[in-house]
This record gives sequence, structure tokens and C-alpha cells, in this order.
Amino acid sequence: MFINKIKRLIRNSLKLKQSLLINLIGLSVGFAVIITIAFFVQEEKAYDQFHEQIENLYCVFTIEPTTNNSIGWHESVPAIPEALRNEYPEIANAALVRNGTENMLVEYGNNKNYEDVQLAEPNLFHMFSFPLVLGEIPEKTNETHIIALSQKMATKYFGNEDPIGKPIIIDNKDKFTVVAVYKDIPKNSSINFDFWIPIELVEETEPGYLDTWYNLSFKAYALLKPGISYNEVNKKLYDRIQQSNPESKDKVQLYPFAKLHLEAWGHQKNVRTMSLIGIIVTLLVCLNFINLQTAEVFKRIKQFGIKKINGASNQHISLQLFAETFLQTFFALFIGIMMSYAGKPYLLHLINKSNTGAPLLTGFTISVVLICVFLLSTLSGFVPALTIRSITPTNSLKEKISEKISVKKLRLVIMATQFSLAIIFIASLMITAKQVRYLQNKNLGFNKEQLLYIRLDGELYDKRDVLQQTLNQNSNIVSTSFATNSPVGIYWNGGGWDWDGKDANFDPQVTYIETDKDFSKTFGIKMAQGDFFESDRPGVVINNTFAQMIASGENVLGKILILEDQGIKIPITGVIKDIHFKPLDRKIGALMFIPEMGFENMRYLFVKVSPANMTQTLNFIEKTVTSLNPDFPYWHHFLDDDFARLYTQERTLRSQMTFFSILAILISCMGLWGIMVFVVKQRVKEIGIRKVNGAKVSEILALLNKDFVKWVVVAFMVATPVAYYAMNNWLQNFAYQTTISWWIFALAGLLALGIALLTVSWQSWRAATRNPVEALRYE
Repeated sequence: MFINKIKRLIRNSLKLKQSLLINLIGLSVGFAVIITIAFFVQEEKAYDQFHEQIENLYCVFTIEPTTNNSIGWHESVPAIPEALRNEYPEIANAALVRNGTENMLVEYGNNKNYEDVQLAEPNLFHMFSFPLVLGEIPEKTNETHIIALSQKMATKYFGNEDPIGKPIIIDNKDKFTVVAVYKDIPKNSSINFDFWIPIELVEETEPGYLDTWYNLSFKAYALLKPGISYNEVNKKLYDRIQQSNPESKDKVQLYPFAKLHLEAWGHQKNVRTMSLIGIIVTLLVCLNFINLQTAEVFKRIKQFGIKKINGASNQHISLQLFAETFLQTFFALFIGIMMSYAGKPYLLHLINKSNTGAPLLTGFTISVVLICVFLLSTLSGFVPALTIRSITPTNSLKEKISEKISVKKLRLVIMATQFSLAIIFIASLMITAKQVRYLQNKNLGFNKEQLLYIRLDGELYDKRDVLQQTLNQNSNIVSTSFATNSPVGIYWNGGGWDWDGKDANFDPQVTYIETDKDFSKTFGIKMAQGDFFESDRPGVVINNTFAQMIASGENVLGKILILEDQGIKIPITGVIKDIHFKPLDRKIGALMFIPEMGFENMRYLFVKVSPANMTQTLNFIEKTVTSLNPDFPYWHHFLDDDFARLYTQERTLRSQMTFFSILAILISCMGLWGIMVFVVKQRVKEIGIRKVNGAKVSEILALLNKDFVKWVVVAFMVATPVAYYAMNNWLQNFAYQTTISWWIFALAGLLALGIALLTVSWQSWRAATRNPVEALRYE
């Protein structure tokens, strides 16, 4: 009996070929998207959660009280971990980590590659869940020339050999002994590295550097003892920097490591955005399904009328509709799962999760899609069942459909809702694209085009003057300059600077670049005051933002900057117009250019090349560098590529909005098509009578289309303020942002209207050009 009912349900569904096809397309695409979004949410929520002691792990954040940032920055002075271990009994352990990895040349046998190496204290492995598979790493060691590597790197360099005790050569000169191999760190980890070297190695070249209380070029982590409140520890820790460095205004606080990725780094908003998109897609699919199911009810009114005459109750027919809906939904789910796996590379690229190896279907994603199946099936069966109650057996056999006013209003609300969502997506896409273009094209205060840089590895550092002289002899090379950092990779900063008239409570973080007099020419930087190290007198060059901090609206040339704990007193000899040396979601901060003083090696040579004969020029640079430094692989980077990488997240959002805008339009159009089929079916005899009485095709088209135009206008009026509010809030994440223009919403509305008219006009045209005799032959 049950099997027969299933067969009957399948037969009934297969009879509705056109409607079934559209339903399955809409539902299956919707389910594939929902599965992908659920996967994204799960991956983000699972970030860093693999650490066994996650509840007791904390980041050490530095706060500058003069800013509005109450959380602070994930940067620390290098001396803080030792103080945490020795002075605070509530803290079980602490570790110091270099801010960012070091790109080093790693060599074993014939295998030689540039790799990212993390400098950190060895107790990092005893705090975090980075389990060892071979060897051991002591919690504290005086050995600096030891190295640990991940399983992936052990296989890459040693194959089937046992790597423990084997020597690895770093940068063609330093020998490090492999002491351990650790499991590959999961991709969803805030701390990720393939090579580890003790951070104490820094002391070999810079003695006492790790004991300083002013340099924020490090990260620090703390492990609290179980049951300890980090808020209580923060009260004791707050002024710790001032105890050792009274000149500093920086404060310290612990921040839960479990919240680092989602809250401190701002990924929680991505989770909310994708969750909202998932809800919207589910709503669109559901509304579309309701429309098409309602249209099919009125195609089958004679069938339902006969059933009612033969004794079937409204409840019985409603249950049949619910069963058909569940059957179609589950079949669409099956197709959607296959689509999600078939399109997995593209979908994961869309959500910026291409590098994950996790399966799409997990307990969480399955639970989400099953909830969606239940909601879709229930809601999509409810409205058609409500419509059935408005059909009497007599009228159904005569095809006289009496639709309740409430059902008609619900249909129109559904259509307006669909197009409101579509307009919101289109407007959001255009604003996102406008902001990305703004970020990419904004004047940064310097010219990043045709500007490449070379890192001075190996012998190249000692031969840097020869390299520069050789390159400058090439007529296609405009200028060259040495510097400690690229403008997009500055980690050297600190406070404690003083000057006459400075507020005692004001201590800005100053970012430093050590460079030469050709830097401004190479980068095309404009001067506001003074010169860029062109005179023989000693001094520093600062940016205009720093100058305004020192003396707003005044000439600051000749003013003395003092760094008391370093015994530095140096005059200002130049002020540059502001340049953007940080991503545009942050405001320009204080920047200082220092002439070569030995604080930090000038490891980069920047080369400005002419756009003419680019290939020959690049070949010349490579040949020159290789001849001077044959033991190191040659590489260069273009600065504009580095800047492009800064806005990967925004470009990903633009791609997402493009995809979901197209999806919203397609689903809305399928729902609109369903409504149009329903309307034409209702008014077929009315159209026939109007044509017999002389109505023109254009008049029939206007009659059928005017309601849809009206409701698209209503959708536009609803969508515009919602889209404006949402995108205005999104733009607040950027310190520098584009404007929201009125034409964006007008264009979004016109696009939605045009697409709607194209969708309904086909059905309207068929109805308007139909022979009226066919509609009236039984009258």
C-alpha cells in the first residue's frame, strides 16, 4: 500500500514536467549554496579550536590609551613573556613569537628552496597543540642552531630518511640540526608555520634585543592556570610596561585566543554575512517553490475537483500536496549534494576556502540542510493547500477559480519580497565593486607602478653598492633605493618619542623605515617641507600626519625628536606628504624615515624601471643579481602585486556578491514565471473576450504586465533603504571609502524591472496573441 502511494506520488510529479524541471533546478542550486555556506560557517567557527588548552590560552595585546581601540593590537614588546612567567603565579606559561615569518633559503642535499620560517620560543609547542611525531623540543634551551619542521616539509626534504640529527643549511651559511618533526598544522589555525627556529637566535646579532620594553615587533601568548579569571590578571598586568619603561604609554591586556580569529580579526562579520546570505537564499528558494506549486494547483483544478466529488477531503488533498512537495525537495537535495561536490573547487574558491581538505558534508552541514528541507517542504506545501480550500468541486470542473483575497495578496507579497532581495543583492554588488575599484585606484601618495624589489640575500648584501651602481648604469632603470622594509610589510614600530610641547599622556606608535636619499625619487614621494636626506646634516624625515601630531599647522623643520631610553636626539630635516603604507581600512599613522644608522639591515633594493623594454630590463636585473649572488635563487616582486594582495578579501566579497546577485535574479525570475503562468490561466477567458471586443496585443500586454511593474516598484522602494543601510555599515570598516551614489539604486531597480519584464513578456505575448476562439469555445 505504501509503495503504491509512493509510485503514485512519483507519477504525479513526473507529469508536471516543466514545473518539475524548474523546481528541481531552483531547489538543487539553492541546496548546493546552502551546503557551501554551512560548510563556511562551520570552518570559521572551528578556527583554532583543535588546541586542547584553548580555554586557557590568551594573546598578549598592547593598548594605546589615546586611541579608540579598546581591544588593542596583537603586538607585544619582547620582554613581556619572561615577566609573565616569573612575576604572575596565575600564568602557567608564556611564549614569544616573531611578528610574521622569515623567508629563508633552506637547503638539504640537492633540495634548496625559499621557505617561511617562524622564530619563536620553544615553549610554544608546550602550550599549543602542535604534537611531535619525531624527536623532542625542550621547553627551554640555550641551543639556537636547532630546527623543527612539519611532516610535509620532512617528506619534501628527507623523503623516507629519518631527519632527526640531520643538518639543514639556512641562507647558505648557518647549519641547523633537526631536533623534531611535528604534525602538519591545520589550515584553520591562526598560528601556522612549516619550520621553527628558536627566537633566541636574534640575540646572536642583536644582543639584549629580546629584553627591550619598547619594540612592538613581536607577538606573545600566555597560558593561564585552570580556573583563573583573565580579567583579574588584566588588572595586575595593565601597567606592566610602564614599570620597566616609564616613558611608554602602552598598556597590556590578555585577550582570549579562542576569540582571536572571529572577533579580534573581524571574521565574525563574515560569518554573519554568509549566514544572512544563506537565510536569504533559503527564503528565495522557498518563495519560488511556493509560487510554482501554487501555479500547478490551478493547472490541476479539474483533477482535484473530481477527487472532491469522489469524496476526497481538503485534508486528504493537502496531504497529497505535502507528500509531493517532500518528494521533490528530497530529490532536489540529492541533486544539490551532487552539484556541491561537482562544483566544490569553484564553490570553495568563492568562499575563500580553497586550501581546506575538510569534507563538505559533516554533522553540522547535514543538520542545516535537513532543517531547510523541513522548512521548505512545510512552507511550500502550506500555501497550495490553503489555495485548495478556496476551490469548490463545481467551479473546478468549469475552471472557474475563486481565489481568496488573502492568497492573492500573499502571492504579490512573495513576488515583491523576491525582487526586493534581488535589488538588494544588485545594489550591494555595485557598491562593493565601486569600493574595490576605489581601493585599487586610490592615490597612495607614491607611484607603485613598474616598481619591483629584490631581497639582499647571501653575498648580495655585502655587494649591494656594486649591485646598485651596475643597475643604475642601465638607461631603462629610472632609480634605485635601499630600505629595511617594503611599505606593505612594515613591522618595526614603537613609542616613547618626545619633543618640546608634547602632551605627557600622548604617545603615538611610530613606524620606522631605514632608507637612503634616493627613496623619495624611486617611489615618487612629494615633499611638504625640507628635503629627503639631500643635505649633509643628520636628521630624520617624517610624514605629514606625524608633523601634525608634533605641531599642527606649524613648520616642524629643526625640531628635535628624543628617544630617551636609547639616548637618541635627532632633528627633523624633512616632511613628506602622506603616503598610505597600511591597508586602506586603517588611517595613516606616524611614519619616520631614518638614514642608515645600523638599527636594522637595509635588506631590500627597490628598482624603478621604465615601461619600455620591460622584458629586456628584467632579464638584465636577473643576470646582474645572479652573477653577484650565484648560490641563491633569484626572485623579485612587483610592489603593485603586494598591494593587490591586501584587498583579496574585498575582491572575494565582490565575487560572492556577483554570484549571489545572479542566483537571486534567476530564482526570482523562475518564481515570476510561475506567477505569470497562474495569472494567464486565471484570465484566459477575460483576454479572449477583450480580444473579441477589439483589444490590441499591446493593450493586452500592458494589462498583464502593469501589476508586475507596480510590485517591482514597491520592491525597489523597500530594497533601497535596506541596501543603503547595510552597505553604509559595511563601508564603515574602511578608513577611506567611496561614496554611495543615488544612481546605483536607480540602476539596480531598472535592471530588476527590465529582467522582470523580459520574464513575464513571453507569457504575456503568448496570451495576447492566442486565438480567442480557443479560450471561448466552451462558453
